Amino acid sequence: MFKEVLAVFITCVFLPFASTAAEKLPDEVRAQQIKDLKFGMFICWSFSTFSGYEWTRGVEDVSFFKATGCDTDQWCQVAKDAGMNYILFLTKHHDGFCLWDTATTDWKVTNAPLGVDVLAKLRQSCDKYGLKLALYFSEGDWTWIEAQVPEDGIIPGSPKFGDPIWRQGENAELKKAQLEELCTQYGPIEFFWMDHAQGTGGLDHAATTEWVHRFQPNCFVGYNHGEPSGRLVLRERGTPGPIGDAAASRYNKDAEASYKGYLVAEFTYPILPPHQGGAQWFYSLPTHDTLCLPPEKIYRDYLGAVKHGNIFSLDVGPDYAGRIRDIDAKTLKQVGDWIRSGHELPPMPENLIKSAKASSIWDAHYGPECAIDADESTRWGAARNSTSGWLEVDLGEEKSVNRVVINEAGFDRTQQFELQVWRNDAWEPILSGTTIGVLDKPIGPIKGQRFRLDIQKASDVPTISVFALYE
Repeated sequence: MFKEVLAVFITCVFLPFASTAAEKLPDEVRAQQIKDLKFGMFICWSFSTFSGYEWTRGVEDVSFFKATGCDTDQWCQVAKDAGMNYILFLTKHHDGFCLWDTATTDWKVTNAPLGVDVLAKLRQSCDKYGLKLALYFSEGDWTWIEAQVPEDGIIPGSPKFGDPIWRQGENAELKKAQLEELCTQYGPIEFFWMDHAQGTGGLDHAATTEWVHRFQPNCFVGYNHGEPSGRLVLRERGTPGPIGDAAASRYNKDAEASYKGYLVAEFTYPILPPHQGGAQWFYSLPTHDTLCLPPEKIYRDYLGAVKHGNIFSLDVGPDYAGRIRDIDAKTLKQVGDWIRSGHELPPMPENLIKSAKASSIWDAHYGPECAIDADESTRWGAARNSTSGWLEVDLGEEKSVNRVVINEAGFDRTQQFELQVWRNDAWEPILSGTTIGVLDKPIGPIKGQRFRLDIQKASDVPTISVFALYE
């Protein structure tokens, strides 16, 4: 009797997964299935949730991951309310900490105080709420090398290329073993989002794609940069656009322009706007719990994704208790209501700026016109090694301005600035502050023809992707 029950259990639970792996669908059929995902939630939850930095080095004990809970049902409920169709889950960041019960290392969540296989729990919640599952995976990680870290522990921020601490870990067999676990123990995976920031991990991209397809041939594989491979182009911090539109990518421009294997494009960015201190892809700090992108921006990009057949993975970081912030849930509920009702947003207003000049430029690719070209993937950059600079814009004639939009493209370098208008043969301040990030503020109305963004102090070279003035 026990054998009969076991046979039924295996047939009901495991055979659907095996069937998914065994039957390769035609590319055009599978590509349409991926396009139909449209909108999903990218969940980033790991050591960096608790460090306040995007990259977290120097951790010596898995208890650093001190989550007090893990409410994957809430994640999925928020996603459903937002009109989303999938969850993209971070399984392992560059620190090597695994959010599943891997047999490849003790550096895993089931050895942390939480003691829960988060991926297994999420798989159950996705099935419960009718959501598909995709996985983020850092190809290389710092546990595969002899890490160089300071005695005081965590290294803040992201090191620059060439720094002695910039080390790429390689262990091809361990990478293969981890991917095999993810492909064979957690059901059908819609796509892998491979992060190349720490190299290939010792297994090149063509071989990595082939390895994943050995277990799940219908799983799309994409890489945020490096050697192009697979059927999915990833646009980290990108925008909607047709395949081959290099302007829609930030890090994959060359691949978009030349590689012919892509069938679907994905883009992603964090729901948390740029800010001073704390992470952005992960939960930041309680002091930032009122910060969130406006639902109008998210909904516009959702419409762009649908228009171009893209998929849009909006990053949302659960907090210390393993729950999505209230402000994120509220914002996403508004987006979901608009999706369900077919809401029409008013057209974007016209940027009044006609021309721009700057104090200096990085090179010809980062001229002042890049800040006013309505393309968030291009940007003005000041001269190398500068920590101040200005952008002056001309409206062509005197006009009344009542709104300013400035975007630092996620670099968040400004520490002191003024927005100024030229009047009475002098620059008069209109607005000042200590951070820009994504600034969208009403002003005035102020009458003028020439305006200037004066970045008086910055932590690095000033750079601006959007400078717009509106009536």
